[in-house]
Formats: sequence, structure tokens, C-alpha cells
Amino acid sequence: MDTFDASAVKPSRSARKRDAKEIEHLVVALVDLPQAQFAALPLGEELRAELAAARTTKGRGARKRQLKYAAGLLRKDDEQSAQLRAFIAGEHQSQYNLARRQHQLEQLREQLCAETSRAVAVAEVRRRYPGADIAALQHLLNSYSGAADKKNYRLIFRWLRSAAADNDA
Repeated sequence: MDTFDASAVKPSRSARKRDAKEIEHLVVALVDLPQAQFAALPLGEELRAELAAARTTKGRGARKRQLKYAAGLLRKDDEQSAQLRAFIAGEHQSQYNLARRQHQLEQLREQLCAETSRAVAVAEVRRRYPGADIAALQHLLNSYSGAADKKNYRLIFRWLRSAAADNDA
């Protein structure tokens, strides 16, 4: 009796088209990266040159053609496409982490600026950032005069961001 070998069946045409479209989206994401991140990409020379050309191409049709060509090159190299997918996923995660950290600092600033929750927030700052200069924070908080005082509001946030950066280092 014959046994069915699933590995011998090639993917359907729809599955191949979905994979090709996914690679095209990956190429667009790579081309749209900032220059510093683009330079850090783990790329081969030919693909790097094609993506760089797509970054500088001005015309809509020409850019689309260049992107499709680069996607074709990337489809041929499964290992490199897997590396690039992982890189892009890591970039999204790092952006998410930065945004989350920013929001946490903003919430802490709100608590510090509110008279009712200031003592609890200062205790939280002491817990999170043990090496921070609390006297400087107290000075900023004492000079903060309410919602109209945008200058000290920003200075408090800068102090928090600096304390967080010093704590991470």
C-alpha cells in the first residue's frame, strides 16, 4: 500500500502568492527603515545594493519595479529572509519597549505633579532609581506651580528620563 508523503506536495499557487506578497511587504519595511537601522541590516552585497537603489528611486512605478526585483532576490534566499524577518520583528519590539517606557515616565511625571499623589510618586522614584538625586527632583517639584507651568513640567520629565537612562547604564 502506498503511503502519502506530505513533503512531496508542493505549496498551492495561492500559498506561493501569499508568501511572495509577504516578502514584498518585508522589502518595503526594509526600504523604509531609517538610515542607521538600514546600515545595521544583515544583508548580502547584491541585495543591499538593490535596496539602496530602491531607497533613492523617486518615481512611483520605478520604485515599485525596484521593490519587486529586490523581493525576487530575497525569495531566492530563505535563510536571509528569515534573518531579516527576525530583525524587523526585533525592531518592532524595541520600538514598543521604548514607547512603553516613555508612557511609564509620563505617568510617573503626572503623579509627581499632582499634589495628592506626590509622596507616593517620590517613594516610587526612590525605589526605581536608587542612585538618583532626589534633592534635585524635590527642587523641581517645589518650583512647579501647576498646569500652566510648562517649563518645569518638561524639566521634571527630563530629570526622570535622565534618571532612567543612568539607572539602565
